[in-house]
Amino acid sequence: MSDWTDKPEMDRTTIGVLRTAIGDVAFTEMRGKFVEDLQNLHQRYGEAVASGDTQAQRETAHALKGAAANIGLQKLAALAACLETETDLDAARAEMSSVFQSAISALEMDTA
Repeated sequence: MSDWTDKPEMDRTTIGVLRTAIGDVAFTEMRGKFVEDLQNLHQRYGEAVASGDTQAQRETAHALKGAAANIGLQKLAALAACLETETDLDAARAEMSSVFQSAISALEMDTA
């Protein structure tokens, strides 16, 4: 697996395809739902880490990876893949909050 730190924040092609397919209004509504879902997954992952539940950590990281990839958040998806497979786990966990916040901010601010 490639290093998540080398991934761009967002895949503008994915966002462009979604925006074209469903229109600007629907995309804006969908984006809000994605942000909410991503925030819930991020919280659940943190709770799984805090409780030491490694199965829940992997499952939640997998869900976070898919949700991030579906909306074009490449860096977050790649970091979640590391969390899911426990690849470079300490580094990925250390950066999770900042990468997550950066991805959400980029998504919320995307108007192109």
